[in-house]
Amino acid sequence: MSIARPSIPNMPASQSSLQDSLRRALRDEAGRAALRVSPGTQPEAQRLVFALLREAADVKGGSLLEISPDDWLVTELPSLEAGKLQTLLGKILGNSAVQLLPLPASKPMLVGLLSAARLPQFLEVPAAELISPLGLHARLDRLNLAQVYRRQSIVGITDAMLPRLIFQRLALDKTALQLHLGSLAEDRALLRHTQSLLQKHVLEALGDEGTRKSLMGGGPIAPLLLDLPPDLLPSTPGETEQDPQPAAAPALYATLSLHEAISISNLAARREALRQEAWGIAISGLSVSALSLVEADALPVDWLILDWSPALEDTQALRALRRIDQARVILDGCDGEAALSWGLSQGIHLYGGPWIEDIIAASRMEYCSEAARCLRSECRARGLATSPFDRLGCHNHLLLEAVLPECHS
Repeated sequence: MSIARPSIPNMPASQSSLQDSLRRALRDEAGRAALRVSPGTQPEAQRLVFALLREAADVKGGSLLEISPDDWLVTELPSLEAGKLQTLLGKILGNSAVQLLPLPASKPMLVGLLSAARLPQFLEVPAAELISPLGLHARLDRLNLAQVYRRQSIVGITDAMLPRLIFQRLALDKTALQLHLGSLAEDRALLRHTQSLLQKHVLEALGDEGTRKSLMGGGPIAPLLLDLPPDLLPSTPGETEQDPQPAAAPALYATLSLHEAISISNLAARREALRQEAWGIAISGLSVSALSLVEADALPVDWLILDWSPALEDTQALRALRRIDQARVILDGCDGEAALSWGLSQGIHLYGGPWIEDIIAASRMEYCSEAARCLRSECRARGLATSPFDRLGCHNHLLLEAVLPECHS
């Protein structure tokens, strides 16, 4: 989003007023400083940074100027306030994006701006454009679930064994969804509302045999991980049976985001009640940073989905990870051999991600009698597809639906 430079009502941004602002900033006053900021290109971050700079300038004095679209300057702040603001903005943008310019040391820079061929402009960032939700539901009515959902696989791997299919997962392709929504996706509240609606639709689709076969390619043939918000979980019975029936092995694991799971006060009770319905609970979104903030080992859930990152090799992350039972961990987002090697070294045996899908396609083609007619990329894409149309071209549908040869009947 380009930064607008409108004239402020009743205060024309003339050259003389800009020059006056810079001359005032040059006053040799001890204990004052300027702050130079590179706000980046994200509109949300720009508006947040602008609001913080604007408040500081309004309360403490000084001017807020734009040297270039990615180079902002606030002048004449008290040094103590400028230092606090520098620390805060450093946490938002990174320390390299914020420069403290104490007076009088910063005078040469200000003189250079005053004598430049192009004077800075008074900075003004427009408020976020309101996006109307009108038409959202009509657009969703035209959306086929297969356009935004992918059939992914979680496999078990050890040093001595080939991959074994442990779970299937219906995952929302957020990039595809944002492309379909267009400008509506810019509103985070609308995007979250849309995701919630789609999660409800996909749960309903799984309850119908025809749409379930379409989405899952004839499955699911393994327990299913499905992203769901807490309000779509089956209701908890008012009273627990004194002698409940033995719980069946879960056929579906409601996959809650980490921030949603920790907000459920009775998560342990919900989990026990769901077991009677053959449901389990998994948690996604466990990142490197989250490991140090959340006691993941204490969460009463069946599975913890850990996002792969090379930063997991850091000492602090490893210390936090060792508190977790590795038998409950799924390492997701594996994009290469390094992820698998690291996971195996930590005692993790369940994996998902793009590189895992490549391994699955290679294993399938090695077994397939029709493999010579396909490329591995084609086999991989058909394995991820959630519509019969996108699986066209496969000459061994039973094997494709089975995901891996060991499941082939």
